[in-house]
Amino acid sequence: MKLVTVAIPVYKRFDFLPKAIQCVASQDYPHIELIVSDNGQNGARVPEIVRQHYPGRFRFRQNPVPVPIATHFNQLLWEAAGEYHVVLCDDDEISSNYVSELVGVLESNSHVTVALARQEIIDASGRVTQISSAQLPEQVTGEEFIHLWCSRTHGYQSWVTFLGRTKEIRDCGGLPEFPIGTHSDNALIVKLCLGKRVAFNQRSTFRYRLHEESAGLSTTWDILVGGTKSFLEFLDSDPRVLEFARTHPGQWAGLKKQLRRMTWETYLDRLESIYRKRLSWPSWFRAALAMPFIPAYYCALFRSLMRGVRTAAVTSLKKLLPGAYRIYRSLRYRERT
Repeated sequence: MKLVTVAIPVYKRFDFLPKAIQCVASQDYPHIELIVSDNGQNGARVPEIVRQHYPGRFRFRQNPVPVPIATHFNQLLWEAAGEYHVVLCDDDEISSNYVSELVGVLESNSHVTVALARQEIIDASGRVTQISSAQLPEQVTGEEFIHLWCSRTHGYQSWVTFLGRTKEIRDCGGLPEFPIGTHSDNALIVKLCLGKRVAFNQRSTFRYRLHEESAGLSTTWDILVGGTKSFLEFLDSDPRVLEFARTHPGQWAGLKKQLRRMTWETYLDRLESIYRKRLSWPSWFRAALAMPFIPAYYCALFRSLMRGVRTAAVTSLKKLLPGAYRIYRSLRYRERT
């Protein structure tokens, strides 16, 4: 049986770590290398937690000083001994058949580079709030996957946890080191899937714990725009992407357009839903104009601004009308008396 490396990166979060470790311990696939890596200078606390909840042998590593998240993930990739590799974040969970099911998928098809389980979105208490689409095909080409991804009909919230061949992930350079890892997992998936195939397995489950930190909702706008710009530049500069663009120019033009649109729509959505509440008007306007010149983005931004102006005008009018009516009634009363 092929060795599978399950890598758990840890920073300062311990509430969910025991459950993540127990998920690895409960796998029905016996040939697993567990690596737990401390990136938060936590002393002996992390290995103590692992020993309490993992009955088998494991490898522990520790960075003397914290490194960026993408760097940390890549450290785990390069130290993996397994032929297959999966990253399990310290607050997420996997079903007991996750490894065996996805190894079976990759073993039976050499053209599949990314194997994904169905995804359940869970909250802090572990309650399931959303499930990925059950209508997804078992396999799609990498190009079909990007179409599906950009359509937003799949129900997945993150691509960070998947099973892949360690060598293939290394050969494409691992995760690009964008600011705080924003869009780094997206870039890795793009590199792995172009010209290859992606598999969906409905019999196994990845449980993605969605909260402000895990979804990047606590990220400040300047860091988010930095990661967004890095991903857009990646689409024009990565060697593997450029090679696909050279051999499939027409196909890549359409895929790139979809990926760019999805990326700026994500940023605009954060502007409208999160940063509008957090930022003053001048700061929000500065954040909105920090994006590179993408005509479709700025057209959508203008429409958003117009909606905001209309909403503010209506709100102000509703506040003014009762006051105006009271003044009118007061004047009529004085006229009569």
